[in-house]
Parts: sequence; C-alpha cells; structure tokens
Amino acid sequence: MTGWRRALFWTILCLSLLANAVVLGLLLRLGNLRDVANGGSEGWTGVPAEARSLFRAELAENRAELLGLLTELGRARAEMFTAAAALPYDRAAVEAAQAKVRAASTALQARSQLLMLDAFDEAAKTP
Repeated sequence: MTGWRRALFWTILCLSLLANAVVLGLLLRLGNLRDVANGGSEGWTGVPAEARSLFRAELAENRAELLGLLTELGRARAEMFTAAAALPYDRAAVEAAQAKVRAASTALQARSQLLMLDAFDEAAKTP
C-alpha cells in the first residue's frame, strides 16, 4: 500500500469510528429523551399487546380522517412559516398562524387519543 493510500485508509477508518461514536451517543441521548417524554414510564411497552393491536387497527380504520387532520396541520405550519418570513414582519399575522397550528395540532391529538381510548375500552372488555 502506497503512502497516500495508507493515509486515506486510516483517515476513512478514523472518520468512520468517529461517526459511529456520534451515532451511538445520539441513540443513547434519544433513549433518555424518550424516557423524559414518557414521564419515566415504560411507554408503549407497558401497554398490553391486545390494546396495542386494537389501537393499530383503529388507526388503520381511521387512516383517511387522520391523514386529513395531519395534512391540515401541515398546511397550518406552512402558513405560519410563510407569515414569519414575510416582509415586512407582521407579528399579528404570525400569532394568528400559530393559533391555527395549535388548533390543528389539538384536533389531531384529540382524535388520536379518542381512538386510543376506544381501543383500550375494547381491550378491557375481552377477558
């Protein structure tokens, strides 16, 4: 192996090891963030498999409705960023757009939570 090839090999190897270390650190950090987001609980792993399965079925059954709500949230977010980038800057327009984002986010979350409750109710009925 010539000198420049050897240097290239070691450079690539070091960069690869560094990238692996960064990815591992991010994954470990994400795990900690997931614990914080779940309030320190087990999250979905603590939910019985039957309830998880029923919830997935509810999501699949209501996919079109949820997709519509998600699309509306995307539109509201796009409007918010457009308002924020507009010249001249109009704080009232951005605040109005943010209110639309909150409303769309709340609608999506509320519907998803109702579907979750329906699945949990159904799971509780089965012996």
